[in-house]
Formats: sequence, C-alpha cells, structure tokens
Amino acid sequence: MLQSLLPLLLRPVVRAAASVARRPASAVATVLHRAGALPRNRGLERLVRDDMLVGGDHNFIAHFVVGFMRCLC
Repeated sequence: MLQSLLPLLLRPVVRAAASVARRPASAVATVLHRAGALPRNRGLERLVRDDMLVGGDHNFIAHFVVGFMRCLC
C-alpha cells in the first residue's frame, strides 16, 4: 500500500523542498501571506509569489502547510 502512495507524496514533497531551497524568503512569505499571518507591508508583499501555490491539487503539501498555519494564527 505504501508503494502506491509513494509517487503521490514524493513529487509534491520534492517540489516544496525545491521551492524552499531556491527562494526561502519567498516561500515563507507566500505561506504566511496565504495564511493571513503576514503584516501589510509592501516590502514583504513583494516577496509573495502567487505561482508557488498554483497547480491545483498537485501542490497539496503547500496547501496543507497554509491550512495548518491558518489554524495556528
């Protein structure tokens, strides 16, 4: 059963890790902005990348992190 779930989980995890590794400040700013925890500041809002969370359900790891942050904030 784990072998059938591994391809479904591996691609989004690799995509999220690559996004954080390439641009860590943008990744954190995007997650905080989508979660509603980023203060209104033009300097911080410039870091937000809307394309990070685009992709529908294929990027469910990022959507999970945003949902988790919404619960905490």
